[in-house]
Amino acid sequence: MLQRLFHPFSKLLAFLGPGLFLIGYNIGTGSVTTMASAGSRWGMSLTWTVALSCLFTFVGIWAFTRYTLVTQDTILYAIKKRFPWGKQISLFIMGAVIVAEFAGITGLMAIIVDLLQEWIKYAAGYDSLSIKVTLTVLLAGLLFVTLWKGQYQFLENVLSILVAIMGVSFLATVFLVVPSWKTIVTGLIPKVPNESNATLVVAGMAGTTFSSAILYCRSITLKAKRWKLDRERNALTDSIVSAVVMFALSIAVMICAAGTLYVMNKPVEEAVDMVRTLEPLAGQFAITLFIIGVIGAGVSSLIPTILIAPWLISDYRNTDIDPTSKYSRIFVLIGVFVALIGPFLKTKPVILMIVTMALLSVILPLSTIAIFVLLNQKHLGKNKNSLPMNVACVGAIAFSLIMAYYGVVGLLGYFGNANP
Repeated sequence: MLQRLFHPFSKLLAFLGPGLFLIGYNIGTGSVTTMASAGSRWGMSLTWTVALSCLFTFVGIWAFTRYTLVTQDTILYAIKKRFPWGKQISLFIMGAVIVAEFAGITGLMAIIVDLLQEWIKYAAGYDSLSIKVTLTVLLAGLLFVTLWKGQYQFLENVLSILVAIMGVSFLATVFLVVPSWKTIVTGLIPKVPNESNATLVVAGMAGTTFSSAILYCRSITLKAKRWKLDRERNALTDSIVSAVVMFALSIAVMICAAGTLYVMNKPVEEAVDMVRTLEPLAGQFAITLFIIGVIGAGVSSLIPTILIAPWLISDYRNTDIDPTSKYSRIFVLIGVFVALIGPFLKTKPVILMIVTMALLSVILPLSTIAIFVLLNQKHLGKNKNSLPMNVACVGAIAFSLIMAYYGVVGLLGYFGNANP
């Protein structure tokens, strides 16, 4: 019955292309957390980070898209085949992305459980360790059953609706709290606040948007859909839509935080602090609306985050994705175990999420440099990079190196302060 109800929605998702997968993966709990944290602390002064991250995300998506359309090779496999020491380089990239993404599972799960626990406390006035344990086990069980059977498409469609509700709510709230356009335009001038953890947050904002994981996912999903060069126009439109929607939703979260928490001088420290970003629109219903959306965003992000490991192995081997394969199920077990321990780590969930997003920015330059080299190799013939595309790729490399630097500085500062 429910599957028939969502069948038209499923057909719409299929029609709009693989870019919607990237949006669902990218705009999740990590994006909401980092953008809300930045907006609550520094208003719109980091608008430039969102704008450049989304611009170069488009460049990266399109670069990975073009190579896969032309060669029908996924990118890790191409690195292994075309580079000196390619096997070692591709294995290192694969391992680094998997480690960073699995670290992100802890933050995702911690925030979801934290908000659900706060919701129960708000609705029923009941709070205890047993509630946290029960919520964690139930969510981990849902992930295990869904991923083990490999039938997660229907669940993702349902969760996409929840995420869409939250996205529309943020966009609607923007019109109620939007700061002056002068403030937003001024924020396009690149500068980093001279405050503790500022570089960490900037790197986290870049890492949650311009991520190696979504670039490789783009190549893998195009390969799975059997798109070829005759779909280049569709793929370009799909890439543009992906980047524009990512920018719209990311900047909307930042504006909501800047127009509420920043004005109240209430930076995001705990997950529940983010609820206030929707209070101008939803009032007392804000906590319910926000948590429904974040649960959808969180679980819909957890599924591909756990799947990234077997998907990257398929990329490396240039084989079709098989959710029932032995190595896929091994990583499902590892991912569910990591999800189980996330809510019980001592680090605050918000900081944990920002740290893991910053870690993603540190490993990004390897991917941007690799695709630039691949797109300029002789075997592509007339499909090699044009001059404008080379300029765009060089810009993406420069941006990724700067964000990696901020990430290293921010992570060293964070762990240095944590362990004096």
